[in-house]
Amino acid sequence: MISIGIPVYNTEKYLVQTLKSVITQDFDDFEVLVLSDASKGKSEEGWTCKKIVGLMQKECNSWRRHNKLEPVKIHYLEHSQNRGLVEAKRTLCCEAKGEYYTQLDSDDVMEAGALSILYKALIETGADIVHGTSTAGHFDENGNFIKSEKNRNGTIYYGEIYGRDIMTYWLVKQQFTSVLWGKLVRRDLLIKAFENIPYTENFMADDILVFFFLARYLHKYVGIKNSVLLYRDNSGVTAANKIKSLERWKISCTGANCFSIISEFLKEKHDDFVLTPEENEAVRDSAMHFLIMALRRLNADVVPELKPQAYAMLCDYWGKEFVVQVDQALAREAREKLNGQLQLQEEK
Repeated sequence: MISIGIPVYNTEKYLVQTLKSVITQDFDDFEVLVLSDASKGKSEEGWTCKKIVGLMQKECNSWRRHNKLEPVKIHYLEHSQNRGLVEAKRTLCCEAKGEYYTQLDSDDVMEAGALSILYKALIETGADIVHGTSTAGHFDENGNFIKSEKNRNGTIYYGEIYGRDIMTYWLVKQQFTSVLWGKLVRRDLLIKAFENIPYTENFMADDILVFFFLARYLHKYVGIKNSVLLYRDNSGVTAANKIKSLERWKISCTGANCFSIISEFLKEKHDDFVLTPEENEAVRDSAMHFLIMALRRLNADVVPELKPQAYAMLCDYWGKEFVVQVDQALAREAREKLNGQLQLQEEK
C-alpha cells in the first residue's frame, strides 16, 4: 500500500483541487492522510480543513465506486499547535500504514496516473526511492495550468544512483532536489531518518534536514522522465511580502534549526556515515544560503519599526558572530556592485 501525506497550514483554498487529483488516481491500494498543523485557514466557501476532508471523502467514495475502483480512506489528523513542517511530516509518516510513502503539498496537484507510474518504476527497478518529473507554474482564472519558465524545486537526475553516491549527487553535485513531493520512498527508511531528528519547530530547510538523514539509508535512487506533479509557485508560508509581526518573521529564522541538528549529528562519530570535505562544505554553503535569504528578507520585507527586534531574533537563531559575518559580506558585495555601476556610468 502507498500512503500519501498532505500537510496543511492556511492553504485550504487549494485543498479541494489537491484532493481531487489524489482520489481520482487509477491506483487501487493507497490511503490519504491530511494533517492540519493548527491551520486557521478556510476555503473560499468558508470550509475548514476538517470540513473539506469530510466532503471529499464522500466525493471519493462516489467517484471511485462509479469508476469501479477500490475505495480509498482519507484520514484527518491535526496538531493542536503549529509545529512546523518537520513535525508535520513526522506525524504523517508515523501515522501512515503503507509500505511506501509520498508527500504532496496541499496546494499542488498530482498528475493523472502518477501513483501507478511511481509504483511501477519502484518495483521494476528495486529502488528505495523513485523521483518523478514535476512542472512548476500556476492556474489561471479558467483553471488552466500556466507553466513557469523555471522550476527551482524540480531538479531531477534521470537514471540510477547507488549507495554513498546518492548523498554526493544531491548535496555536492546538486543533481536532484531534496523535496519529498514527486517521490515515492520506502516508508521504513523514512521512519529511520526521523529517528535521527529530535523534535524541532522548523518552517524552513525542512526538506534538507529530512533528506540528509534519509540519504544515509538509501541504497538506490531512480529518476524518471514521467511527469507526476504540478507544483504551484509562490503559495507557501513564505510567499507573502511585508512582515509585520515577529511571529511571522520567526518562520524565516527557523532554517537555523535544520543546520544545528545536522551540525550536532556530525560532531558525533558515525563509522557508517562520514561526510567528505566537499560534502561538509556543501552543508555550510547551504546554511549560508538560508541565512542570506533571511537577511535579504529582513531588509526588503520586514517593516522598519520591527527590524531591530527581527535582527536580534535572527542572531538568537543563527548565532550573532555568523550573522554579522555574513551581513558584512553582503554589505561589501552591495558596495562593490554599486561602485561597478557608477564606474560604468562614468565611462559612458
